[in-house]
Amino acid sequence: MVRDYLEAVTDQLFLVHGENDGRFPRAHSILIIADETVLIDTGCGISRLQELIEAFEIDYIINSHTHPDHSAGNWLFQDRRIFVPQEAFSTSGDLVGLSKRFVGDVLAPIWRQFAQTHMDFQNCRPTHSYNGSSEFRIGEIVLTPLYTPGHTIDHYCFYYAQKRILFSFDYDLSSFPWYGHLESSLTEFRQSITQLETLPTDMVVSSHRGIITKNIKAEWQNYSQQLDERNQHILELLATPKTIDELVEAKPIYRKFPYQEVLLRYWEKIMIRFHLEELKAAGKVEQQGEVYFLQ
Repeated sequence: MVRDYLEAVTDQLFLVHGENDGRFPRAHSILIIADETVLIDTGCGISRLQELIEAFEIDYIINSHTHPDHSAGNWLFQDRRIFVPQEAFSTSGDLVGLSKRFVGDVLAPIWRQFAQTHMDFQNCRPTHSYNGSSEFRIGEIVLTPLYTPGHTIDHYCFYYAQKRILFSFDYDLSSFPWYGHLESSLTEFRQSITQLETLPTDMVVSSHRGIITKNIKAEWQNYSQQLDERNQHILELLATPKTIDELVEAKPIYRKFPYQEVLLRYWEKIMIRFHLEELKAAGKVEQQGEVYFLQ
């Protein structure tokens, strides 16, 4: 039954637990049942979405950002309004455009196959966009989009001020902060965390962890600390000077490449590069040619 994986956030807001417990390549979704019925993100799994369609008359879709684990199932709602971030409207729902944006021309065919085979992605262009000046009013519920780049260029969180609830999506308070695209930014990732952790919040709803109500301040501190720990790990590896490719072999971010190794290596390299840039700016690392070493 569909209700087996609906968890109440409030009497009108529900967490739709994604398949695979919301772990990548799936994510949790949010269902709002008020004057209108709205679904936020469609990466919880196709069979789960089909059950939602049978159980509820869903009026429109909102995507927090354009990663397929948040938008893969949009095609099931192609006859309805679909709202996506303004910053990536041109590539949203476009398999070719997303693949080139996320991994470049060379790896694009591999990414497309993964998105189609493992994430059930099909093309579906959005109908509407939103930005940081927008507001979603669903009955008495008012959701304010918060622009939070760093993870991707188009990532938004939603704040429900009346209930002090933050929908943090992929600032997910998990054990794996992610910023592996060329459009990502470790600097902006840190800035977005600072923005989010200062909000008056009694609950955080994460796309990959679910509902979090305890020790929220400590949760954000631990999340940020993981970025510092990655820096420290890279510094330890640079006790012997290394190139980026040699650092990738050490896997300081992913620790292992259990699937789609070519893609994981690509994202590992980007994230390592971001950390090296941060460490260089802090005066802890120097570079000569392709070799990095401790200052």
